[in-house]
Amino acid sequence: MPTEPSAPVQVRPTPLVPMDPRIRERRIEVRRRQGRRRLRLLVAGLAVAALSAAVWVGLRSPLLDVDRVEVRGAERTPADLVRDAAGIFEGQPLVEVDVRAAEAAVRELPWVDRAEVRRLWPSTVLVTVTERSPTAVTRSNTDNWAVLDGSGRVLDIAGEQLAGLLVLEGVGDVPSPGQTVERAQGPLAVFASLSPSLAARTLAVAVVEGGEIQLKLNPQGTVRLGDAAALEAKTRAVETVLASVDVGNLEVLDVRLPSSPVLTRG
Repeated sequence: MPTEPSAPVQVRPTPLVPMDPRIRERRIEVRRRQGRRRLRLLVAGLAVAALSAAVWVGLRSPLLDVDRVEVRGAERTPADLVRDAAGIFEGQPLVEVDVRAAEAAVRELPWVDRAEVRRLWPSTVLVTVTERSPTAVTRSNTDNWAVLDGSGRVLDIAGEQLAGLLVLEGVGDVPSPGQTVERAQGPLAVFASLSPSLAARTLAVAVVEGGEIQLKLNPQGTVRLGDAAALEAKTRAVETVLASVDVGNLEVLDVRLPSSPVLTRG
């Protein structure tokens, strides 16, 4: 049999409790402080962005462009060659100058040992170079001489032998300036190990067949050193013989066995 519909449930509204005026004021003050804080952050962000934009534009202003590239310390290297190698041009924003890349490029020049590039605000770049010292010469071909530093780096190709420099013989082919004569490094190390007095008497260092190193003395005579081992003992033996015996008509002084030097006269 049909059921009778149930009576609707009546829900009584919850009576509203009035908010304490002090709590309402507290909430309103909190919201105001939060709004002011967000406003300050927004203003600060806009100020930083505006300042960054102004600095970016200012650093690229024509007032801060490169007007001059000054070169110091270059005596054997033309200043224009240094400027070209550095790759810095007039009108370039000073802030965009790549100091490290410019230094590395300048060091590639044959005579340059060290290079320092500095920005001098507002409009100058200073390139300071330290050049290498010529130490020796060797035949480049039948007509020319290659000028080397103490590491064997080719500094220049000269049309004549430069006075006062050590002569290297038998060091093989000479590459272009800025590269190194690999076979020259051993003879140069030998020469660097000599005492000042013996170095002053040495006209040439030669590498002969088999890799033996020889000194050619002034005014005459050849010293056979053998390889580059035991150089201190060998050079001491040479100095002892030269200082203690008559070396007139000296042809060969063999110190390959430094404890038993052998002197041959011509």
